[in-house]
Amino acid sequence: MTYKLTALSLGAGVQSSTILLMACKGELPKPDLAIFADTGWESQKTYQHLEWLEKEAKQYGIPVIRVGTANIKDDLCDNDFIRIPYYCQKDGKRGQGRRRCTEYYKLRPIQKELRKLLGIEPRAKVPKGAIDLWIGISTDEASRVSSIRREQFIDKSFPLLTIKPLSRIQCISWLENNYPSIIVPKSACIGCPFHSRKVWQQIHNEQIEWQSALEVDSLIRNRRDDAKPKRYLHHSCQPLEIVDLRTPQEKGQLELPFGDGKLERIQLFRNMEL
Repeated sequence: MTYKLTALSLGAGVQSSTILLMACKGELPKPDLAIFADTGWESQKTYQHLEWLEKEAKQYGIPVIRVGTANIKDDLCDNDFIRIPYYCQKDGKRGQGRRRCTEYYKLRPIQKELRKLLGIEPRAKVPKGAIDLWIGISTDEASRVSSIRREQFIDKSFPLLTIKPLSRIQCISWLENNYPSIIVPKSACIGCPFHSRKVWQQIHNEQIEWQSALEVDSLIRNRRDDAKPKRYLHHSCQPLEIVDLRTPQEKGQLELPFGDGKLERIQLFRNMEL
């Protein structure tokens, strides 16, 4: 077999969107296809952006394929086996569950679809290097490459490191210059434990998505296996519904730079005469 399939792993976030749109504009070679692994629990903004990407890429002959094995939220609600890296606390120490979600809901569905596209049976041997899978890692994330698992039949390439070296900020700048009306949302599951405070705030402002996160946060904690440490979606190991998501400024605190360049937080006492 001499044919090699080039596929973009499309997460619909900043970096992978940049790669796809650069290929549309001829600034990168065109992949044979882009493939989106749908966990079933992305934000509505991500799905809307994905729909736009599908239409835009189609105009330039790049098909976008959606794949998925299950809905991660349904699995979290119905199954005792939890694949997300939840937080837990035991004996005053905070821990975190293993991150199995990427492999189960992203990598496996993509590999299965790629084998299908090549006409390879599930247990049949795939020729070495039959697939070139593009991954959207930018220059500021180059250290992540060493942690990417290697597959015998998949060569993994990083266009934003090799063909068109760009940082995430540069990707955002390119998108603003070429697609000024498009805002690329952060691509992640609604209840991802790795969310920053800013992202949790954004989810909090979307009532349906916030209620969905609260539902899962409660269910993963209130299960039959009471002997295990309680599980939480938020790193504070508090129920999501009581976590204070306000910024330091919103709490009445001020962050000022000092000589060493670090930020020192100063409590402001309003209505106090100095």
